[in-house]
Amino acid sequence: MQRAMPDVLYFEHAPDNPPTMTVKPGEWFEVQTQMNLGPWVDTLPPERADYYRKKITGGNPSSGAIYVEGAEPGQMVSVHIASIDVQATGYTRYRGSTGAMPGWLGDSNIGPQHRIVEIERDRIIWDREAGVSFPVEPMLGTLGVAPARERRTNSWAGEWGGNFDIQEIGPGATVHLGVNVPGALLHVGDMHARQGDGEICGGGGIETGGIARLKVELADKPGSMTWPRIESETHIMTTGVEKPAEDAFRIALSEMILWLEEDYGMTQGDAFMFLAQVLEARVTQFVNPTYTYICKVNKEYLDRSRTG
Repeated sequence: MQRAMPDVLYFEHAPDNPPTMTVKPGEWFEVQTQMNLGPWVDTLPPERADYYRKKITGGNPSSGAIYVEGAEPGQMVSVHIASIDVQATGYTRYRGSTGAMPGWLGDSNIGPQHRIVEIERDRIIWDREAGVSFPVEPMLGTLGVAPARERRTNSWAGEWGGNFDIQEIGPGATVHLGVNVPGALLHVGDMHARQGDGEICGGGGIETGGIARLKVELADKPGSMTWPRIESETHIMTTGVEKPAEDAFRIALSEMILWLEEDYGMTQGDAFMFLAQVLEARVTQFVNPTYTYICKVNKEYLDRSRTG
C-alpha cells in the first residue's frame, strides 16, 4: 500500500504544487501527517528541535499533494476515510487572543496557555494525577483539493475544502470535493486526536500526527453542489465557511436545500419546511480567518421522505 510521507510538506493548497504521489480511484492508500509546530518542540534535544523548526514553516502542514489519476475539472472526488491512527503525543495551545474570547475577559486575564498530553490506549491523558482523560475521537482538520487559479494558505477553507476543522471528517466519513485542476491535488493534514465545538483556543483541539487510511472515487459533480459535502453512515452534511458565522450558516443551509431538491425530489419550499423540523447545525470552529458551519440531516428521515 502506498503511503504519503511528511518528507515534503505543503502549507498552501495550490494548482502548481508538484504532486508527491499518484493514486488510482478505488485504491486504498495511507497518509502520514506532520503535527503542527508547537510547544512539544521545546521538549526535544536542540538538534531535533532545530530540524522541526526549519521543516514546519507554516500552519497545518499537508503531506504532499496527491494526484488522483483521471480526475478532471467538473468532476467530484469522494474521499473515504477508513481509519485514523494517532501518535502517542499531542498538544493544545492558546496564544492569548482568538475571535472566540469574550472581550470583557480580556487576553491578559487568561494569557497564553498550552498543554502537552500523552495518548494511551485510545485515551488522551489530560491530568494523570487527577485521573482526567478524554476518549480519542480522531479527525482530519485539513482536507482539500487545489483551487483552480490561486494559492490558499492551509489556514483557510473554502469551496476547495481546506482547513474546515469539522469533527465529522473522521473514520467512516466520505468527503465530496469538486475537482478544479487535473489530478485534483488532494491535500491532507492537521490531524486532531479530539476537538470541541468552536475550537475556541485557536491552537486546535488536541493537535497530533498519525496515519490516515483513505480511498478516492470519481463521479460527475452534482449540478447543485458548490461547497464540499460529507456523508456518514447516519447523516448527509453540508458545509459553509464565512465571516460572520451567520453567513457561514446560510451557505451550509442553502447547500442542503439544493441537495435535497436535486437528489431527494423535494421542492425548495418543501426542503425548507422539512429542515425546520430535522436540521442539525452548529459552528465547528470559530477561530480561523473565517468560521465553519455544518448542517446535518439524519438519513432515517430521508429514507422515509425520498421521492426522487
